[in-house]
Amino acid sequence: MRIDLKEKNHFLAVFETFFNQPLNRPIDGISIDSRNIKKNDLFIAIKGKNFDGNDFVDQALKDGASYTLSTYKNESRYHLLVENLHIFLKELLRSWLQRYDGKIVGITGSNGKTTTKDLIAHFLKLKFKVEKTLGNHNTSISVPLSILSFSLDSEIYVLELGANKVGDIEYLSSIVKPDYGVITSIAAAHLDGFGSIENIEKEKKSLLNHSIKKYNFNELKPNILSINFKDHKSNIFLKNLEIAAHVTNDIFKDSNFPDLNGDLLINCLESFKMPHGRGGILSLNKIKIIDDSYNANPESVKAALDHLNCFKQYRKFFVFGDMKELGDKEESYHAEVGKYAIGKADIFLTVGRLAENAQSNSNNFALSLHFSDNFSLLEKLNELLTDGDIVLIKGSRSMRLDQLINELKDVK
Repeated sequence: MRIDLKEKNHFLAVFETFFNQPLNRPIDGISIDSRNIKKNDLFIAIKGKNFDGNDFVDQALKDGASYTLSTYKNESRYHLLVENLHIFLKELLRSWLQRYDGKIVGITGSNGKTTTKDLIAHFLKLKFKVEKTLGNHNTSISVPLSILSFSLDSEIYVLELGANKVGDIEYLSSIVKPDYGVITSIAAAHLDGFGSIENIEKEKKSLLNHSIKKYNFNELKPNILSINFKDHKSNIFLKNLEIAAHVTNDIFKDSNFPDLNGDLLINCLESFKMPHGRGGILSLNKIKIIDDSYNANPESVKAALDHLNCFKQYRKFFVFGDMKELGDKEESYHAEVGKYAIGKADIFLTVGRLAENAQSNSNNFALSLHFSDNFSLLEKLNELLTDGDIVLIKGSRSMRLDQLINELKDVK
């Protein structure tokens, strides 16, 4: 990840207060990837499971970085040392935000947070200058860096806050202290890190402890919007649409603007693009693909199957890959998905060790097959697909089902 700084002078003034030395070099951007260093960047060296940014500190300086920063010592006079990176970023961002007087919307949830974030930001741009976290930059590192790239004169920041272990949401929300805190859903996800759904719920709800206005749509039903969208364009994120409209209308009301509904909402949605891999519909000749390949947990898969079931006039394919990080009950969660797919899909194709557990009800489909790898699945899919078919592709990101979609594009 790399960002450009729009508020260079403000950032440098705040940044300098954390070090007992004058910083005479300019800082134009920040990077945590040494491969993307630009002249006058600050390179923050992060140590991960499979890499150590400290190995690239010297190279980053050679490539034009003004300064490097990490928790490890380096002999260069342009290397800055901090004791704890997360604490440093927390205090840095708190100081930076002291000059920001706009509103902050914080969004978390097990499902739908990226689409909801993008929808809220899209709607709010009708009346406000808005900035948002991009893509899936929702971690304890990427959220602070995203905010540091924003302008102080933006009226609203819309932030996606992610978590894969206890403490992540508490950490982020305690820094940004949202004016509007939004929970989209609570479901089984990242159980390897959380241990239980109860821990997930507790962690997600920590956002509300630091928010002024609180929205828990796992318990609260959003205002329903009776709107028809041509070609089922928005069915996959109907709940997210309702949540986004509900929150946006509250923000509009707080600023004495009229509600967002009816023709205005439909016109606004015409220019909205679904986030990649999160339920957008692709057309390959006369075959449709629902690309929901970005990630998966039991509840998001069921929602995607409900969407698939809306397409009554099509022969419906369900391509299902492993759902990861589900803890001790991972096999039963996959079997549950297979049972839920009955009556919603005609042809059921699975890939991966865990997804094979979903085949326990295979007799309930016109055709049900399991594959050990994506290539074998692709060959069979190309053999079976004909005009008038629709394919839902869903699985965890590590299953790389997005590559399957790219291969289908090339063939079709």
